[in-house]
Amino acid sequence: MDGDRKELSIACGPSGRNGTAALTVRLGDDVLAAENVNLLEPKKRGEFANRLCDGRPGVDPKAVEAELLKLAADLAKRPGRPEADPSGRPDPATLLATMPEAVRAEASAMLEAPDLMQRIVADIGLLGVAGEKELAATIYLVGVSRLLELPLASIVQGPTSTGKSYVIKKVASLFPAEAVVIATQLTPQALFYMKPGSLVHRFVVVGERSRAQDDETADATRALREMLSEGRLSKAIPVKMGDRLETKMIEQDGPIAYVESTTLVRVFSEDANRCILLATDERPEQTRRIIKSLAASYAKGPGADPAAVLNRHRALQRMLQTFPVAVPYAERLGEAIDEHRCEARRAFPQIVSLIQASALLHQRQRKVDRAGCLLADPDDYNLARHLLAVPIARQLGGRVSDGAVRFLDRLRAWFSAGDEFTTADAKKHETQSKSSVYGWVNELHDAGLLEKVAEHRGNSPAKYRLTAESADPDAAAVLPPVEKVCE
Repeated sequence: MDGDRKELSIACGPSGRNGTAALTVRLGDDVLAAENVNLLEPKKRGEFANRLCDGRPGVDPKAVEAELLKLAADLAKRPGRPEADPSGRPDPATLLATMPEAVRAEASAMLEAPDLMQRIVADIGLLGVAGEKELAATIYLVGVSRLLELPLASIVQGPTSTGKSYVIKKVASLFPAEAVVIATQLTPQALFYMKPGSLVHRFVVVGERSRAQDDETADATRALREMLSEGRLSKAIPVKMGDRLETKMIEQDGPIAYVESTTLVRVFSEDANRCILLATDERPEQTRRIIKSLAASYAKGPGADPAAVLNRHRALQRMLQTFPVAVPYAERLGEAIDEHRCEARRAFPQIVSLIQASALLHQRQRKVDRAGCLLADPDDYNLARHLLAVPIARQLGGRVSDGAVRFLDRLRAWFSAGDEFTTADAKKHETQSKSSVYGWVNELHDAGLLEKVAEHRGNSPAKYRLTAESADPDAAAVLPPVEKVCE
């Protein structure tokens, strides 16, 4: 050691069964702190490290964090200590401490990189996702939002074979096992009967939504809606106790971040307005990107080591500390949101949550105020605005999806003003699936871009005609520019 440099040391004294330990921190011979800290709670460790390093230029936050992680791992291995998580999930810090030092160093450097989001998208590309950069980035931030008080939920829409499930699967693979719940199908009662605590701050990834649009299906998603809205579930059920029945409450705590996919253009409004509606790119040029990527992989064999990419991101996620996130410009943003649609009441918290998720991901590049809140900066709003321009415009501006806009352009090439046509007539020209055509026609009709001139009767299909209305291409106008919000 340099003679002018004092060495930091942290001594761990007696510890309680809940993970709280008596810590004494010294810098050379000087005692900097002596207090009880719950080493098994990332938030408590983070708060302690922040207090310790505040105003002390000789104390390296990375060195403090590394020492606390080692102590947490040692404490977790002690016999007789009950699990800190009631569901049996191991502490992320304990798992992080067992990962190779080189992997932790990579993840740490990535968290501090100014182009963090671009690196994440590039890594998703290394896993085989061609194009779909905005979609992949948004799903990743939805996953990060699991650590927030109000996480995000999303539904990825798109025609069959456009890669909805593939993108979701690849993004979800970047999250460690203790952070994610992957279920191909989620039955109505599944959430209630999971082990208590197993959904708290988890990223729940579900497969394809049922195509049925009836009352039974709506009832099946009721528990999901309650979890997304309230952050917890409760249900009273009769239980036989001997010769009598007693009512027992089943409770399941959240909150959860959530993503699923669907080929449906129309989703139950009760579900849709709780979720950010995202869409895959169905254009021929995107198909060309996918084929080119597949061809390259077949010709050259495996490229980047997927294990290296996965380990780097799983370490990164385990490094993220939970913080309350303040958005200093939230009031100005709220003033700029159009209040004439009731959907704004749900859309505004979604915008703020994506800003908070970005800040949480970039936490090593953001400031923390005296109250311990992480402060979102203008870059977080800029990213949220870029990713949410079209989804929020669909919710608040009456804009149709990009797929429907492109379908409208094709309809105008196939049919002249005043021509009457059916969905079957349109399908004769269209390369996408029949269900996509039906969905887009309904979406365009709802938006006033198609006029229904004859209702469906018996064997006679409904007939439509193009209107003079045009789809608003300026989705970004719904969310104000960063200069207006972040002075």
